Amino acid sequence: MADGQHFSGEDENAGFASPRQDLIASAVLVLLSLWVMIESVRMDNPGSLVTAPGLLPFLTAGSLCVMAVWLGSMAMKRHRNSTSEVPSEDTPDLMKTIMLFSLIGIYLACLQSIRFEYHLQIGSMRLGYGAFEVLTIIALTIILSIFWRQALWACMAVSFIWITLLAGVFRYVFTIPLPGSI
Repeated sequence: MADGQHFSGEDENAGFASPRQDLIASAVLVLLSLWVMIESVRMDNPGSLVTAPGLLPFLTAGSLCVMAVWLGSMAMKRHRNSTSEVPSEDTPDLMKTIMLFSLIGIYLACLQSIRFEYHLQIGSMRLGYGAFEVLTIIALTIILSIFWRQALWACMAVSFIWITLLAGVFRYVFTIPLPGSI
């Protein structure tokens, strides 16, 4: 890299994506967001613009499009300022990728075959934990421990909190049954 420039990202051990990867990601995100924006405009609008069912997807896709364009412009600027490619140690680790695909396959197979549900009483609220929550917490903990490189307790805490909150929203706010529940 020119002047010892090194790409670094969220994980201090991972490094930034190369400008070429950011340009590809930017192009894909722009195309995806434009598609969602077009589809949201095509939705029937029974009321006013404020109550249009496509308004939130349009605004979300629009903000994604702006961020993707910004990512692309920053990648082009970084590309103009660099003279060589990213060093080979910044390429994705094939073994981690294979482990991730294997873990996702095992996770999906377990979701198809394992069914149970436990209930915890917290005050006056009854909190259900089914196979989906437990298996997802386990899988996410493993994925975080591989890619995040934090202590196992931190990975487990993040997994437990996020999955509990998200599953709670689906179960108790939207009343959507989750896979693996009885």
